[in-house]
Amino acid sequence: MSRKRLWTVARLELVQRVRTSRWPVVLGAWVVVIGLVTFAAWWAVRTTDVASGPSLYDVTTFFVLMLGMLIVPSLTATTVNGDREHGVLATMQTTLVTSWELVLGKLLASWLVAMCFLATALPFLAWAWAAGGIGFGRILLSLLVLTVVLAVVAAVGLMFSSLTARPVASAVLTYLSLATLVVGTLIAFLLAAVIMTEEVTVTVRGVPDSYWSAEVTPPLDEPQPGLPSEGFIPQPTEDDCTTFTRRQSVAHTERLWPLLALNPFVVVADAAPSRTSESSTFGGGFTPMRWISDGSRDARHGAGDLDAVVDECGDVIARTEAESEDTQRQRDVADRERRDENAVWPWGLGFLVALGVGSVLVAERRVRTPVRRLPSGTRIA
Repeated sequence: MSRKRLWTVARLELVQRVRTSRWPVVLGAWVVVIGLVTFAAWWAVRTTDVASGPSLYDVTTFFVLMLGMLIVPSLTATTVNGDREHGVLATMQTTLVTSWELVLGKLLASWLVAMCFLATALPFLAWAWAAGGIGFGRILLSLLVLTVVLAVVAAVGLMFSSLTARPVASAVLTYLSLATLVVGTLIAFLLAAVIMTEEVTVTVRGVPDSYWSAEVTPPLDEPQPGLPSEGFIPQPTEDDCTTFTRRQSVAHTERLWPLLALNPFVVVADAAPSRTSESSTFGGGFTPMRWISDGSRDARHGAGDLDAVVDECGDVIARTEAESEDTQRQRDVADRERRDENAVWPWGLGFLVALGVGSVLVAERRVRTPVRRLPSGTRIA
């Protein structure tokens, strides 16, 4: 394989795209739309007591991914059958350019165009970083994952362009495939979660339901404002906690989480989620990437050990404010450690890379010469 010939193919593709007047218009519209969305996100959270960085980061990253999955297929879904339809592909196949150089050159050109669109979003991500509440490492990791995802999307479009004779058909198939990954996996997960739900018996240590239905006469000499005269239910203590069994519905999402790992949005969100800080200044806010990441990792963890005793006593017994804060802090640390052990994005990214490699292999085989079989009505030269 010659890098010079590969770059020649990529350069020809880039020159051909630059000559069309629509791409500068599309690029300008892209910048305007992302700018408006980022400004709207900042305007929505500017008056809150949380840093606007995580919200700007999440909204901008997701919007770039969404627009990228709409624009990138149009760069590659017509690159092979479009050249074949105009008689250009056969001319290139008669030169010293190999099938691998042809396919990888077209893929490289489409990926570089996608990187131009991604580069225009860098100032808005820099704005999110400057706003505070988000680390530079998370932004860098999300950009790396975004570049891989966009390359996979380009490879899928290239594959369908080599498989079909008409550019319209390849574009439709590419968008349907991406819709299956984005929407179809989520629908399949939700439907499968309903099917995989069952009734189980769990052992619970907590305050029984009978406690809350009991009425206790207030041990007060004089009526107090705000207390009903007929009685009240006091806050339970440690002595009120007992061990009992309960029937409850459990969804075995630990068997279904690979469906979520196929979703590009889950992969990007789980790769670099924005974390809640100890300080309320940088915590909370509109952070969909963190929500999706926590949800996917909780789904991988699933129901957990159903034979273990579920401790609910700490949630309801009377505690001082300091004890409650310490208990909540310990619970947050335990949840964070559990979620760190159930990352989804490495598996999802591995699947997407395998999908991209497989798509390139199929495309290379379809443009390999001599051609043994062509669809009816396909133009050769």
